[in-house]
Amino acid sequence: MSFTHRFALLAVLPALAAAQKLNAACEDVVIFMARGNDAPYHDGRTTPFIDATCAKFAQQGTSCDYMDVQFDVTKGGPYCDQVAEGARNGISQITSFNAKCPQSHIVVNGYSQGAHVAGDILGGPGGCSQVSTGIDSSSAAGRAIAAALLWGDVRHTANQPYNVISGAGSQVYPREGNDLALLNRYSSVLRAYCAAGDPVCAGGNVVADHLNYFELYTDEASSWVVSKINQLRPSSSSSSAPASSTPTSTPTSIPTSTTLSTSAAPSSSQAPPTGTSGSGSGSGSGSGSGSGSATASSTAPTLSGAPAQFLLLLLLPSLLVMPHLLASRPLTSTPELTPRSPTLLPMTPVSSPTKLSPSTSRSACIETCGGMD
Repeated sequence: MSFTHRFALLAVLPALAAAQKLNAACEDVVIFMARGNDAPYHDGRTTPFIDATCAKFAQQGTSCDYMDVQFDVTKGGPYCDQVAEGARNGISQITSFNAKCPQSHIVVNGYSQGAHVAGDILGGPGGCSQVSTGIDSSSAAGRAIAAALLWGDVRHTANQPYNVISGAGSQVYPREGNDLALLNRYSSVLRAYCAAGDPVCAGGNVVADHLNYFELYTDEASSWVVSKINQLRPSSSSSSAPASSTPTSTPTSIPTSTTLSTSAAPSSSQAPPTGTSGSGSGSGSGSGSGSGSATASSTAPTLSGAPAQFLLLLLLPSLLVMPHLLASRPLTSTPELTPRSPTLLPMTPVSSPTKLSPSTSRSACIETCGGMD
């Protein structure tokens, strides 16, 4: 590629990264995706799951599409406000879509900060204080949600029946009381992926464990989604995808890790940080307020006492996003999804292991470890 072509490609990357998909036709299945902190919409890390899932549905003649949950994920922005925005918009988007397409099956999928958003869409509180009680599971929109997946969730809670892989018994900033009870309305259609070394969901010190979920588990997770929806569509059972099994507690191959020093897990009264002085509030225009009117739980988190893990989530820049845009998104592509084979994108995490002592400064960690989301 000539220098001129490379320069032209760099010039359009911001437009590609900013693309978001806020509409979908009344397909058989529609996936609502909530991305991680500082990640573009339809990014190279999480998109393989959407592609693989829709490709498996296409093989059995089931139509599939996706929509982005609209919210600001600016690095260093006000975390609680960002999550509240995502929860409000996600509730509004899903409720509106269900009203338009009542026969469509809905999948809710969220990664990292987006997993926090996805959990709040389902069960509230919709940020770091009470905003809503989520989508009522007995409502029309709630009944349309056939599967939900949380990956590296900021609010991962230990020992829940839907937890899978090695961090199932770990937690950092768990849901408790009414917040957990509301989320657990969806336990029969929910999976929470948390690796033991993940600093965000398990308080571990292995950055790669937070980055590699979609490399390791996309095939299994997409088959699980197909199986859940096929249970609701008897006519498709004869051509359904292979049955999904629960993933093993330890991944068969975890890439070389980078060790971080992290603080002990905080109590449930601690909340994610409001970020640095950045004031990004996002461009989302959704206005859904969710269903239900329950008051805030006594365990509702406050804005003080932010643990180091969430400062890490907000401060570390995105890793490998641009290489995957360059490698996997030609200039002629559009943000509209075209089902294709579930080939995973190459996702090389931290290239060289670096040990950091407990005294290593946060800024040095940012330079050494790269991004989390």
